[in-house]
Amino acid sequence: MGLVGCGVLEDTIEGITATGPATPAPPPDGAEDIIVTAEIESDASVSGELSITIDSPRNKQSLNETSVEIPFQHEFTVTTDVAFPLRGSRIEVDAGPGANWIECRILVDGDVVASHRSEGDAATAVCERKLQLGPS
Repeated sequence: MGLVGCGVLEDTIEGITATGPATPAPPPDGAEDIIVTAEIESDASVSGELSITIDSPRNKQSLNETSVEIPFQHEFTVTTDVAFPLRGSRIEVDAGPGANWIECRILVDGDVVASHRSEGDAATAVCERKLQLGPS
């Protein structure tokens, strides 16, 4: 009766005694970053208060301004080196002086994932997109 698994023992010994880097090489860098774009439009030239939050485990980002010139656009870069790199994004913006309406949009890699338009004297537009696991 011969020994079974001698190759496994031999491979294990070679792995233990082999010379080379102590850590494995990193995986190939094929993953691209996610680009989240916040857009604001209105019939006024400036907005009221603006708050943007990008929720990511590696690089949570935010932008808070008392007002911005409209049309407004700002890009955020989210790295994809973790599972679920983008947990959510949120925009809240008040209409500026003299505005009849205010609108916000969230785009992820160029695709609109959330939008909201609010009308009236004290209009506030809120766009939100959260990571949702399971059925919606």
